[in-house]
Parts: sequence; structure tokens; C-alpha cells
Amino acid sequence: MNIAYWTLAGLLALFYAYGGTLKAARSRDRLRPMMAWVDRVPLSVLRGLGVVEVLGAAGLVLPPLT
Repeated sequence: MNIAYWTLAGLLALFYAYGGTLKAARSRDRLRPMMAWVDRVPLSVLRGLGVVEVLGAAGLVLPPLT
């Protein structure tokens, strides 16, 4: 059960971190082909969402380690 948890948590954290990093670091022009909705939200909301996703990825992995 422990191996299944870490496998699933690791994969989810990887996906959250990847998506969050894209939203936090890339320009709207580079995000538009993948996410058509980026033009409808302010840039600060887009960056904030990216940061929250990266923090969520850390939250999946760090608590069980402590």
C-alpha cells in the first residue's frame, strides 16, 4: 500500500508541478496553444494559479515525509 501511495502521489505531484511551472513562468503567447482560456484571466491570476499548483505539488509529497 505504501508503494502505491508514493507512486500515485509522485505522479500527481509531477503533473501539478509541471502545469504550475508553465503557468508561472511562460508568457501568454506560449500558453495560448495549450490553454485557450489564458486570455480571459488577468496575468496576476494566471501567475498566482501557477504558484498555487506548485505549492499543491509540494503539499502532496512533503507532509508524509515529516
